[in-house]
Amino acid sequence: MENEYRTLRQAIIDMVLATEMTKHFEHVNKFVNSINKPLAALEESGADSVKSILTSPENRILVKRMLIKCADISNPCRPLELCIEWAGRISEEYFAQTDEEKRQGLPVVMPVFDRNTCSIPKSQISFIDYFITDMFDAWDAFADLPNLMQHLDNNFKYWKGLDERKLRSLRPPQE
Repeated sequence: MENEYRTLRQAIIDMVLATEMTKHFEHVNKFVNSINKPLAALEESGADSVKSILTSPENRILVKRMLIKCADISNPCRPLELCIEWAGRISEEYFAQTDEEKRQGLPVVMPVFDRNTCSIPKSQISFIDYFITDMFDAWDAFADLPNLMQHLDNNFKYWKGLDERKLRSLRPPQE
């Protein structure tokens, strides 16, 4: 029982630490190189050692890390109304942090999230381009998630449309 508890606790800690964005690219690259590329090579050769790739302890950890990472920042892959709602909540959290840093005379960690100048569509486009697309392409290659990928495409087009109209808000003005 004690060993099971320790193992589970370590797995949970590892997954929580995997959400740390400073290690984002390292985790995605390890997943692609240790799982996606070997699986694709097996498919081409017709070999049947998929099980050995997926059951190695190291690769099981990589799959769990990717799963939690994708869940953690999956907002751009949700249906549009949910995506907009959560983009607003996240932006407000970052605006509040920036406001507080200014109020206390601290260095502003994310200057782009100044509520007076921030373009939410631009921030979403950048987030999708920088973090989401490659990670979800890798996860989709592994897990086959056409609905999520369709939402991602729709949402990216939505944010692009607002940005092309020079709008900085979550939604277009009511007409």
